Amino acid sequence: MSRKAGLRASALAAALAMLLGVAGAAIAAGSAAPKLLAPNHQRVAPGRIRLVVEVPLKAAKHGVFVTIATQAKLDKFGHLKECGASRCDFVGPTHWKGDKYSYVAQFNFPGYWSVTPGKYYWQVHYYTLGDTAVYWSGIGSFVVK
Repeated sequence: MSRKAGLRASALAAALAMLLGVAGAAIAAGSAAPKLLAPNHQRVAPGRIRLVVEVPLKAAKHGVFVTIATQAKLDKFGHLKECGASRCDFVGPTHWKGDKYSYVAQFNFPGYWSVTPGKYYWQVHYYTLGDTAVYWSGIGSFVVK
């Protein structure tokens, strides 16, 4: 085998090892991803809507966050983009029971997402205690009647 062919084979092996490492990390992160439980893909009555998520790993104190938006627009990292309007929100659910966290909509003023009819998109992310990784859920939706 020539030196040039050996270098190509080494580079190919290194690239393959890196690809497998990234794929392994993605699979491992998938098992740690939070899951949207309720009201995912459901119609809900306006008012005190309870958002419920499952967080498989022990989250850092105040380390779970929910983004609620009126459009399924993504940021440059592929996560739900915050929109900054009154019909959007960024909230911190609290530990509820077991590995579940919940957030109950606090406000009822006109234009607030929990009392304004329409379709909403939501996504959860969290940090674990002593970990630098951020785990993201998929993007879900619900409709306020």
